[in-house]
Amino acid sequence: MLTIRHVVCDREAYFVPDTATALDAADYMAGRQIGAVCVLDSGEKLCGIFSERDLLNRVVARRLDPAQVPIREVMSEPRAVIECGDTPHEALERMERVGSRHLPVVDGDKFIGMLSMRDIMRVEISEQGAELQLLHEYISH
Repeated sequence: MLTIRHVVCDREAYFVPDTATALDAADYMAGRQIGAVCVLDSGEKLCGIFSERDLLNRVVARRLDPAQVPIREVMSEPRAVIECGDTPHEALERMERVGSRHLPVVDGDKFIGMLSMRDIMRVEISEQGAELQLLHEYISH
C-alpha cells in the first residue's frame, strides 16, 4: 500500500524558520516554485504555514512591508496535518474537509515535509496508468 512517506520521502522538506520575514518566505517559495511553505520554531516543530494567499491577503492587501513583517504575524495556523503512514486518499479527504491544497506531513511530532494537491494528482495518474497497462496486457493475451 502506498503511503504519504513514499510520496514525500525523497525530496527537500520545504520550510522557513519562524524568525523569517514575509519577504524571506516569498523569496524561498519563488525560488522553489512552490505555493506554500511550513514555518518551524527553533525546536523544528511546526508552528504555521505561509501560502501565496497569506502573502496576498495578510501582507500585500494590508500594504505591509514584506521585508519588515515577521512571518509569525502573517502565517496561518495549521488546520490539519497528515501522518507519514496515512494514504494519499486519506490526505485528499482531509484537504477537502479543511479546504486546503497543502498539508504538512509529520511523523509523530517530527516535521517531514509538505504534501500538495499536485502530489496527490501525480499519484492518482500513476496508479491509473499502471491499471490501464495491466488491462491492456490482459486484453492482448
